[in-house]
Amino acid sequence: MLRPVGSRVPRPARGQAEPLPWENQYHTWCMGSGTEALSAAIMLAIRRSELNGAVPHVILPAYGCPDLVAAVVAQGASPVLVDLMPDRPVMDLEKLVQAISGHTIAVIAAGFLGVPERLAELGDICRSRGLWLVEDSAQCFPPDCSHKPIADCAVLSFGRGKPINLMGCGALLVREDHQRFAGDVLEKLPETAVTVDWKWMIRRQVFNLLLGRIGYGLLLRLPFIGLGSTVYKPLESIRRVDLPLGLLGAGIRNAQSRPSVASQYSEALSFLVAKGWTLFMADQRAGADRPSVTLRYGLLAPDRMTRNRAVSLLNGYGIGANAFYEKTLPGIDVIADVLPTNPAVYPNAASFAERLLTLPSHEDVSDRDITVVVTVLDKVTREPEK
Repeated sequence: MLRPVGSRVPRPARGQAEPLPWENQYHTWCMGSGTEALSAAIMLAIRRSELNGAVPHVILPAYGCPDLVAAVVAQGASPVLVDLMPDRPVMDLEKLVQAISGHTIAVIAAGFLGVPERLAELGDICRSRGLWLVEDSAQCFPPDCSHKPIADCAVLSFGRGKPINLMGCGALLVREDHQRFAGDVLEKLPETAVTVDWKWMIRRQVFNLLLGRIGYGLLLRLPFIGLGSTVYKPLESIRRVDLPLGLLGAGIRNAQSRPSVASQYSEALSFLVAKGWTLFMADQRAGADRPSVTLRYGLLAPDRMTRNRAVSLLNGYGIGANAFYEKTLPGIDVIADVLPTNPAVYPNAASFAERLLTLPSHEDVSDRDITVVVTVLDKVTREPEK
């Protein structure tokens, strides 16, 4: 089985650490995870607000990783959801503006599968209303703010399956004009060190072995692991991490050098457009303006039934395709208690969740794999389920 996502963990670099792509504009704080980094960003937004004890509101998309909610709730804030644009993984800006209230302190701009949010437009909205703009770049690399420092801060994740895979940890990037204020807050957090010793190296070797087709196929035979399941996990604490810069630098170089198959997918699957599919990642092509690392290649089927059949057939042919989160945030178990909102309020997000199909786009995807994908999806469109 070709795994759905995940790149191999690099060997830490030796010698002097290289400059980070954003270091002239943002200060880097390494954190225990991407979720912890996001929660720390919300902490900063709350500290700079003037709500005087009122519950702060944080705006985020109605479809996305449940860790978005966990990071907000951990700071005592209330998530406010905004529907997506039709057939796109970005928020409806008109509805976003309508969602802003006197309690709103921040907007989370979550990049999806390598497709960044529109920071320029969101930056204009946030600046005019005095809101904190957080770029959640856990699924995108490089962060869009590294090209232009629009966001007040940005979040990276180095967990398994992310563009930079270090088997854990994350980073909070704080824009330099906020650094003095942020330092007073973040330096009070507890700190632990990541040690690259022989135990870490063994874990790296085992992890990389399990990313292979045989290794991943064996993992699928262990249902108790829960590979690919979407689960809401409350965030209990936040900590800073002393992460070896040689390890982070190796992860960045690994991500930057990774070949992209997005353009091959877009060209090979273009025939699906006439059959009612949407290739919303078609602009992630080679040579596009500032293309980012594609975490997975996503496309939208005409309907849920077609999507489910495509996932089933692709997996049967050894291609690790899946439906990703499958539901809007209010529809995920446990989150419904945190967000007592009717999922029907977000029709575009619901349609996106029901129709999304993701394909592997990591370095192990071969031309033969893409041929298999094309053959299977052509079969799905020619022989719809009765």
